[in-house]
Amino acid sequence: MHPLRHSYVRTAAVAAGLTATAALVLAATPAPAGAASTTTTTTSAGSSAATTEYNAALKAVGTKGVHFSSVAKQDGATLSVAGDAGTTSGTQTLVVTRGKVTERLTARQIGSTGYVTGNEAALQDVIGLTKAESKKYAGRWLSFPTSNTGLAELVGGLLSSEVAKELEIGGPYTLGKSTTVAGKKVAAVTGSVATQSGSKVTVLLYIPTSGSPLPLQEVTNPDNSGGKSAIHGVVTFSNWGENKSQTTPSNAFSLLKLAPASSSASTAG
Repeated sequence: MHPLRHSYVRTAAVAAGLTATAALVLAATPAPAGAASTTTTTTSAGSSAATTEYNAALKAVGTKGVHFSSVAKQDGATLSVAGDAGTTSGTQTLVVTRGKVTERLTARQIGSTGYVTGNEAALQDVIGLTKAESKKYAGRWLSFPTSNTGLAELVGGLLSSEVAKELEIGGPYTLGKSTTVAGKKVAAVTGSVATQSGSKVTVLLYIPTSGSPLPLQEVTNPDNSGGKSAIHGVVTFSNWGENKSQTTPSNAFSLLKLAPASSSASTAG
């Protein structure tokens, strides 16, 4: 998860074999703004009310499971993600489309083991396998230990204990216009995330104005439609508190025997 917000973005960013299709969406992906993102203090430019809303939302999330779906657009490419984060397992399916090219990849985590399966385009362009390997292993499950820090990015954020971290944004926080999401009135807490280049991108976190403050939606770069220089993304959350158990794929082949050196060099175990 890394789906939630970052998950879908960082997922393919770890691969050395990114080609234009996936890279167009992922290259400008925001990264966490840093430790200050969960601070309860404000500056003169921030709002104490917004900070209170934000911290209440993260506290409510805790280690709850959730269903998430997202759409990100940039320069004619679209990345769609849907998945579930659970206590000991989680899953997400990513689809990148650009013109006539479609890359489809499903990532799953069961305990300390990660699994991926995808079509030829995804295995070659996202995972970085050779054309021959991608053709041979398309549609098959490939496994790897999550102790491999490179490949672990493929399943980062898919456990409920990681969800709150995925929702972190940087301050100072301000309150935007109230609106309605999924039939509920929500307050918009405005913050930011830092891109890999160091610039900041605005993020809106929509939190219900009544009842539990569990976030319903997060919008990255709300004022941009996803052109060449900026990514626009919307992540929607539902079924907070769910704990779906994912099935362990059978007959999975070790991805460590196929993945590029840049992805598997940090393998442990």
